[in-house]
Amino acid sequence: MKIIRTRQRPFLVVIDVILTVLAWVGLLFLLVRGLWPLIETTGGPRIDHSAFDALGTLQVYMWVALVNAVILIGWARYQQRKSRSFAQRRLPSPVIGDEGLSKSFKLCDERFQKLRAPGVMTIHNDQDGDISHVETHLWPLQQQALPAPLAPLEHPRVIFLHAEEDDNREPVKRLT
Repeated sequence: MKIIRTRQRPFLVVIDVILTVLAWVGLLFLLVRGLWPLIETTGGPRIDHSAFDALGTLQVYMWVALVNAVILIGWARYQQRKSRSFAQRRLPSPVIGDEGLSKSFKLCDERFQKLRAPGVMTIHNDQDGDISHVETHLWPLQQQALPAPLAPLEHPRVIFLHAEEDDNREPVKRLT
């Protein structure tokens, strides 16, 4: 099970692997250097005071490694839980319908329609945070004041050219 799931650049992965291999080689070197004199027998196995010192040192190393592992795993789990709660805080807020918005700000239909209108407006709130007054800075035009829509062109000049590789092409018709 992977605790940390972040992607790393390939260069950083190579550096990480090299440092890990060096750490393991160093640990094995220290273990062999410390335990080899105990295993090497010239006149039979020796078990004396120095063997117990070596085992005590090895036990200290194991305790330090265990405490280190507990701290690192605990920190990783804390960061994992923290990132989950952070991701939930970044979720978009739920969509509120027209009814919920009207209830939330205690809006009457007239004010709600004013808020729906396009343009710049100033919204005034009362002491409770409800909307008390809405000022629009654009005045809507009456239908009679709008200009007539543009009429389409009677004879549009559109030329459609087929691609050269098109087998279904027709000759180009010119409008005069």
